[in-house]
Amino acid sequence: MSKTVFITGASGGIGKELANRFAKDGYNMVLVARSEGKLAELAKEYREAYDVQVTVYAKDVSLPGVAEEIASDLKKKEITVDYLVNNAGFGLYGGFLETQLEQEMNMIDVNIKALTIMTKLFLPDMVKRRRGGVW
Repeated sequence: MSKTVFITGASGGIGKELANRFAKDGYNMVLVARSEGKLAELAKEYREAYDVQVTVYAKDVSLPGVAEEIASDLKKKEITVDYLVNNAGFGLYGGFLETQLEQEMNMIDVNIKALTIMTKLFLPDMVKRRRGGVW
């Protein structure tokens, strides 16, 4: 039985590189990012090159309810997550007085809230099944 990795922020940078490595190792994947086009290209590439199953969600994980929506859909599809890579995130540059509060709140939504919600949704089942590097 193949293992499944769930990666947020999978369309570029570190997330894409991690997806490349998991695909090469034969993992099925759930890839999440805001860029639908990039995700579709990656999914096609991984399916063809490595014969893995790839489920994509072009979603913004910072938005309320998105993590729960994805978890619910995966449950309906009977996709079990073995490894969770909370990679989505970004930083701000500049002095605190120069940055905008809205940008800072969005950063908190992505870097802290989404990560915490995803972990709360997927970790309990991973622990029950002794998956996810917990052991």
